[in-house]
Parts: sequence; C-alpha cells; structure tokens
Amino acid sequence: MTDAMLEKRLEDARPLFAEIWQALADSLRAAGLDQGLAVSGTSHTRAELREDAYDHSQSLYAEWRTPGNGYLGSVLIHGDGQAFAEFDVLLPHPCKPAWVIEAATAWGYRGALKSELRLLPALDS
Repeated sequence: MTDAMLEKRLEDARPLFAEIWQALADSLRAAGLDQGLAVSGTSHTRAELREDAYDHSQSLYAEWRTPGNGYLGSVLIHGDGQAFAEFDVLLPHPCKPAWVIEAATAWGYRGALKSELRLLPALDS
C-alpha cells in the first residue's frame, strides 16, 4: 500500500463523501435540526487502506477528530463501493424531549445511500 494508492482512493471517494454528507444532513433536517454536521465537507484527520481479512480487498477508512484528538466520526468504503459512515451528534432531539440524538449513520452505495439517527433516552426523562 503506497501513499499514491491511498490518495487515488481518496480522490475517487470524493463524490461518495459528498453524498454521505447530504444523506446525514437530510436525516438531521428530517428530525428538526437545520444544522448539518460540523465536519461536513472538511478534510479527514487521517485515512488508511485496510485489508479485509475475508476477501483481501482494500477498504478505505477515513476518520475525523477534534483538534484535541476527540473522535467525531468515520467513513469506511469497501472495495466494492459499499460505504458505512457514523458521526457523533450528541444533541437533544428537537421534537422528542425524551430522546438524545447520539449519532447519524449512513450506509449503502453511491446513488443509493440510506441514513438514520441513533437515539438514546435522555437522562432526565
């Protein structure tokens, strides 16, 4: 695995990243939050190619972190183009006071992504 291979995979993934940002923003908007994710459209903090233990294909893993190295979220794109993204939200649900939005997730293929919010019960409910 060379740096050139990683850079090529990252460049090829740009349209899929854009679709992921949109899918995550759409999920947040549907819940009543007008804001997108703070990291939407920003560069990853680190990226690497990972070998799948089963079929030995190369998956692209990109991660976003705060300046203090706190985890914000990640995107994993398998060799066949299937993607999974998960980003922390940690905000009260604007329409359901008994719930907190823990994270936003997206999965699927380019042009066919699904997205949903992961909810947790609010501590004071």
